[in-house]
Amino acid sequence: MDSIESNLSLLLDGSALQDSEELCDFSLADQNEAIAAKGVTPSTPSDFVPITKSTVTYIVMAVLYNEDGEILMMQEAKSSCAGQWYLPAGRMEPGEDIEEAVKREVLEETGLTMEPTSLIM
Repeated sequence: MDSIESNLSLLLDGSALQDSEELCDFSLADQNEAIAAKGVTPSTPSDFVPITKSTVTYIVMAVLYNEDGEILMMQEAKSSCAGQWYLPAGRMEPGEDIEEAVKREVLEETGLTMEPTSLIM
């Protein structure tokens, strides 16, 4: 099992990571550069400063798996991305905590009730 799979397995079991290497380091400036290289004008300036509860939208996502290790995926119906597969996810509502939000999103998108066991941020 590679490092990312091993770390994900530890997190899903509620354990600490084995190492502290950064798994993602893609700054807004890097993102804007990649977008511009494709001929698209970035919509956010590279010096943008996020402001909690004002310019930041929090997204929750659930990874639901069964005793066989199979992960529940949703298939998108919207015409803009029809047929693509994704995990149950959505925006947090104002005043909602993370657990409430993920439980609501899973229920809305799958009809399933669940209790979160791990939090990955």
